Amino acid sequence: MFAIHVENLVKTYDSRRVLDGVNLDVTEGEFYALMGPNGSGKTTLASIIAAVKTQD
Repeated sequence: MFAIHVENLVKTYDSRRVLDGVNLDVTEGEFYALMGPNGSGKTTLASIIAAVKTQD
């Protein structure tokens, strides 16, 4: 069973697509690190998973 399931996630700000078709499955008890350069969408992805922001 997945604790987190993300499928084909898309997020656009103005006309810039910052997340394009993101897929992620995290099983209960697993830990993941979200790493990447500035502006790559890490905070946006985490905010959508936490239901702070909405996806497109």
